[in-house]
Amino acid sequence: MDRLLWRFGALILAAGLLATPLAQAQQAALAAPTAAELTQRLARIARGTEGESVAFDRLVAATDKKLVAYLKARDVSATVAKNLGLGYGASPDSARLKVFSYTYSSGGTRGTITQSVLQWKNRAGQRFAYVAHEEGGFGNIYKLPSPGRTQYLLLGSEQGSSICVHSLAWLIELKGNYLLLDKQAFDNKPLLDICNVELTYDARTRTLAVAGGSPFGDPDVYAEEPFRPFKLYFSQGRFIKK
Repeated sequence: MDRLLWRFGALILAAGLLATPLAQAQQAALAAPTAAELTQRLARIARGTEGESVAFDRLVAATDKKLVAYLKARDVSATVAKNLGLGYGASPDSARLKVFSYTYSSGGTRGTITQSVLQWKNRAGQRFAYVAHEEGGFGNIYKLPSPGRTQYLLLGSEQGSSICVHSLAWLIELKGNYLLLDKQAFDNKPLLDICNVELTYDARTRTLAVAGGSPFGDPDVYAEEPFRPFKLYFSQGRFIKK
C-alpha cells in the first residue's frame, strides 16, 4: 500500500506546481518491441516479486516504456491483449480509450500489484499511450456527458493489504495529444481512493455512489470516523457532493 500511495503522492506534488488540469506529456519515444519480445518480458515479470532485486525493478520500468512504444505503434484488440498477457478494457465511444494492465507479486499481504497503461487516439487517428501513475486495475470505463470535452470515469480496485482493498475512481480528459488530470475532480480531490467500499456510477443521473457492503472488510477501515455512504454528482466536468 505504501508504494501505491507514494506513487500517487508524487503525481499530486507535480500537479501542485501546475494549474489544473494537469497535462501529461508523452513519455519519450522508443522503438516498438515485437509482440514476442513484449510477451517474454511480461512473462518474466509475472514470475517475479516487487523489490526482489534492482534488476527486477529495472525490468518493470523498462517494460512500461516498451509497452508504451508498442501501443503507440499499433491498435491492440482484446484477443491480442490476452495473447500478450495483458488485461484489457475499452470505452464504448468512438474515441476508444483503452486500458491495458499486467500484474506481478508484491511479496507481501497486498498479493499482486497491477500496472495500467492507457492508449487513445487524437482526431487525426494518431495513437498515444501513457503509464498510469496509480497502481490498480480499471475494469469499468464510462464516457461522461461533457459538451465540447472528452472525459472518462475509470473505476477499479487494488489490493492494499490483508484488510484493505482500495476502491478507485479516476477522472481523465483527452485533449488531442494530451491526457489531462484534474486536482479537484472528486470534491476537491484528484483521486477517489477508499478501502473496502462499492463504487457505482449511474449514467442516467450522473451520480457516483460510494457505499459499504464490500466483502473484503470494514469500509474505510483506516479512518478515525465511522464510514457514511455518500454520493457525488457529475457537473461541469467534476464530481461534487450532492
